Amino acid sequence: MSLIESALSEKHRDIRDRATAFATDIVEPEAERIERVDEFPREVINEAGEYGLLGIMVPEEYGGEGSDFLSYCLAVEQIAEVSGAVAETIQGHTFAMLPILNFGTDEQRKEYLEPMVQGERVGAMLLTEPGAGSSPTELETVAEADGEDYSISGEKSFGTNAGVADVHLVVARKRPAPEEGHGVSVFLVPSVDDGEGFAFERKEFMGMRGHITGDSTFDDVRVDESALLGEVGEGFRIAMGTIDMARTGLGAIGTGIARGAFGEAIDYAGARDQGGQAVGQYQAVQVLVADMDARLDGARHLVYDSAKAIADGEPSTRKSSKAKYVASEAAEFVTRNAIQVHGGKGYRKDLPLERFYRDAKILSIIGGTNEIQKTTVAGEALNL
Repeated sequence: MSLIESALSEKHRDIRDRATAFATDIVEPEAERIERVDEFPREVINEAGEYGLLGIMVPEEYGGEGSDFLSYCLAVEQIAEVSGAVAETIQGHTFAMLPILNFGTDEQRKEYLEPMVQGERVGAMLLTEPGAGSSPTELETVAEADGEDYSISGEKSFGTNAGVADVHLVVARKRPAPEEGHGVSVFLVPSVDDGEGFAFERKEFMGMRGHITGDSTFDDVRVDESALLGEVGEGFRIAMGTIDMARTGLGAIGTGIARGAFGEAIDYAGARDQGGQAVGQYQAVQVLVADMDARLDGARHLVYDSAKAIADGEPSTRKSSKAKYVASEAAEFVTRNAIQVHGGKGYRKDLPLERFYRDAKILSIIGGTNEIQKTTVAGEALNL
């Protein structure tokens, strides 16, 4: 039994088995259609709610599973093995839901959590801005206090599920500013239609088709005081409070994509006859397979080491950053060489390999580029 398996409880295995069933029965038959039409897979996300996979870390009182972050990583890896886009959509939804759980009032939790767990409402976290990145000192989106209401104006970019979400968690500066601090806060903005102060321009990417992101513009979008999540000035802490989870989750998506590609390569190497023997009998292919296998195993152990530490209440930025960058690089390596094992056939669009390859690339960029992760790890190691 591997170290990963030995750490799993019966509940972990149950959630993983449900995620495997969801991936096999619901996602895999739809994966190529999602890729082709490049539209938000709302029905698939609704099904994820039916399988109990949208509220894995949400307490049972709000309809969730009441499980831990290790369970979440087990589930998202299984889903990413057949569709990175669906896995990343669920990731974006999950990390919009957790701030409501952790910082919301009882009324906010009752209003939002159960329908989000069931997949009836989809969430999006909007932090990044075109000219400010995620820096709290440079954010330009403003929530202007007007009596008991707020008027939100500004522009956001790169928000997973933006434009299709039923609730957007918008990070904005409160105006007038508080006497102390920057006033950066989070506001729960229910779905608003174009023409009502909200506009969304979707951007197309080379991979993760069906995963929706783009530029969101708010122009005097009005919400009442109950829309404030947590306290004024807590916005950056709320938005970044799950960063170790998010990075480790991206690592789990990377290992899932890599596993999908590796499985395709193994099947092909054993079945494809070339020169009177299976392709896998050739030493050059064996070297590729060994390298893929080793990198995938190493990445998975880093991801689950970080996931277990978080589940045990001992999160480590060093571990999560290593998990994120090693797993994303493994995903690129494995998907690229799975195509190589297939030769010219691997470059064709009728196999999922080119989709896996394109989907893998974004993982080294989002959630903090791999270069940032490496400097973080080095800084921790060197006590800088």
